[in-house]
Amino acid sequence: MSSDIPIEARGQDASWSRFLDLLEYKGELHRTHVVEVDARGTTKECNQCSVETSKPLWVREHSCPACGHTENRDLNAAKNILDRGLNKLSLHVGPGRSESPPVETVLPAFARHSGRVDAKHVVEAGSPAA
Repeated sequence: MSSDIPIEARGQDASWSRFLDLLEYKGELHRTHVVEVDARGTTKECNQCSVETSKPLWVREHSCPACGHTENRDLNAAKNILDRGLNKLSLHVGPGRSESPPVETVLPAFARHSGRVDAKHVVEAGSPAA
């Protein structure tokens, strides 16, 4: 069998592909979006100001020389990955923030005619009541 891809890489690609399939399945099951993004550089990029700062792998805290933002390196990277996903979905407004939180509304019968909705009928997605 001839292939340009080494056996190890083929195995890793198959594992990654399977992981993405399972992730998409879970996303559909829980009615949420799964967006694949390029994670390169996310540990070096500041989530607050986007300045890239090179650091060795053993440095576990992100510390931005430009804006002074500091936090766990992995958390900073996770926020950058989230931002990239939101950008792909066109839901991104600023660092770590979407334009508005996703909400579900429950409209009682009287509200459909009056146009008024009591705040207790608005549930943020991801809250314990959701």
